[in-house]
Amino acid sequence: MLDTLLTPQWCLMPEMPELEVVQRTLAPRMQGRTIEDVVVSPRLGFLLRTPPQGLPAALRGRRVVQLWRRGKFLVLDADSAHLVINPMLGGRIQWSAAADKVAAATVFRIRLTGDDEFRFTDTARMGRVYLADGDTMGTVPGWAELGPEALDISAEDFAKRIRRHPGELKNLLRNQEFIAGIGNAYSDEILHHAQLLPLRRRSSLNAGDIARLHASVQHVLARAVEAISAQPHYETHKQDRSFMAVHMKGGQDCPRCGHRISELTARGEITNFCRGCQF
Repeated sequence: MLDTLLTPQWCLMPEMPELEVVQRTLAPRMQGRTIEDVVVSPRLGFLLRTPPQGLPAALRGRRVVQLWRRGKFLVLDADSAHLVINPMLGGRIQWSAAADKVAAATVFRIRLTGDDEFRFTDTARMGRVYLADGDTMGTVPGWAELGPEALDISAEDFAKRIRRHPGELKNLLRNQEFIAGIGNAYSDEILHHAQLLPLRRRSSLNAGDIARLHASVQHVLARAVEAISAQPHYETHKQDRSFMAVHMKGGQDCPRCGHRISELTARGEITNFCRGCQF
């Protein structure tokens, strides 16, 4: 059943750039509005890490204070309650009119004054949703361990922190304790931009390599946010990554050197890189 759900579009896990644009798009639309109702799917309520029947009671009547992002988490603050969403592989945020058709993969719907709805859908059924207050945010799995935001970390802090984390560069970039927000797709893009191979060991990097890797983190993520924001028909629940240089483009020509882009698959995850210009 799961294999039939994982079409190519849904195999792309939302990472920092996608969630950042969702946050920037929806926060102004939601702030200050009141939650009129919450509807939880009877089939998919198990994805909530709080009793499904308790979510409507906990949120109904509260005012949306803000929508914000931390790493690959999206957080909806409703007065003192925090709804923390970890989309994982197939989770998406959908902004809809209350009268719009409800997708079968919808986990919950939050109806706001004005009859707009904030919906969470998940075709892969791997997402996790938590309800916390200000004193329990640290109990959300993975939250307390998050490192600095990938787009905000300074070159000095990056160079200092990277030496604590041995291993291959792709795994290093995806380690949320090192820096928060990067996953499978953007690690490929960052390493391609930095001209470093994904399987290269961190211990082999010199100071210049580390500085270049930090600059690539900043450049790739910032440009991705710009590219997604500029999409003429942008919708929060869809992902268009056609702007990417190598990820999911195995067999195509490298845009930098023309060499064929390589592809490796391990544990169901695809890694793309160029043997012609990454070392």
